[in-house]
Amino acid sequence: MKNTFASAKIIQLKTLCAEAKTIAVVSHTNPDGDAIGSGIALSTFLRGLGYEVRFFVPNHYPKFLDFLPGVERVEIYGEACETARSYMADADLIICADFNQVGRLDRMTDAIEANVIAPRVLIDHHLNPPEYELSFSDTEYCSTAHMVYDLICAWTGPEAITAEMAVALYVGIVTDTGNLSYGNLTPELYRAVAVLVEKGVRPIDVSRAVFNTQSESRLRMVGYLLSEKMKVDTERKTAYITLTRAEKTRFNHQIGDTEGIVNMPLSIDGIDFSAMFIETLDCIKISFRSQGDFDVNLFAREHFNGGGHKNAAGGRFFGPMSEAVARFNEITQTLHP
Repeated sequence: MKNTFASAKIIQLKTLCAEAKTIAVVSHTNPDGDAIGSGIALSTFLRGLGYEVRFFVPNHYPKFLDFLPGVERVEIYGEACETARSYMADADLIICADFNQVGRLDRMTDAIEANVIAPRVLIDHHLNPPEYELSFSDTEYCSTAHMVYDLICAWTGPEAITAEMAVALYVGIVTDTGNLSYGNLTPELYRAVAVLVEKGVRPIDVSRAVFNTQSESRLRMVGYLLSEKMKVDTERKTAYITLTRAEKTRFNHQIGDTEGIVNMPLSIDGIDFSAMFIETLDCIKISFRSQGDFDVNLFAREHFNGGGHKNAAGGRFFGPMSEAVARFNEITQTLHP
């Protein structure tokens, strides 16, 4: 972590930005609080330095992020494909934030790959980063937002962080750590949080907006999933939850409604490994969470076309829900998380 933002790399980044007339900041599909928060803060910071910057995500972010200052400048690729594609195709620099696989850009992938001239800069805390012209990659960080905070401090110092940027960075941090309850909760992180609070962040207000503002249908869905769909195997220290497309329709599912549900079974005494299977049009999307030494990144990579962090990862299964669950159960019969 200490050498991630070494002066030589910051100088290189400054040079790349100075040579670029237009900069595209991009983040992953189904953007979460870290993707949106880090993207807003980074693009706002660069605009403040005089650069032309636009921030793109493939599809819409969760509604609970609507309160974020600066969110109105987040551009949804799916809502303006032609103008967004044109900008990305001609951009002089592309900054990739909070993802480590181009495929995570979904419908934006082709647009980014069409630009074969612009150098790429990576800012990300996930494992197995791609090879780019310049990479700030460090799995010791709890979030990309914390990385962007350190990048800004290394570039100009914390005085450049405005109140708007502080809220965005704080939201990125708390959403990727379950409100500072898991992940790499280092002393450096808490020092950064202290600075963000000094800049004007009101943690109670943010917590209410992010974690305690939900629709009635979402709350009923959570209750249904925990009471009717959660399966617990105490012998294997494992639990999983399934959510079908029909059930999503039944509960008027919106983007972001499943955030955090996969973590809930880990609150059961003796459960160290949790999974959530969500049926989409294309595949079964799977989230994995663990506590302790069980490596869900390795599990996802070996068995479900995915990856992530040691204690938080995701994957996909191309087939019906029943087969995805059967495969999971077959594999976990040999595991002792």
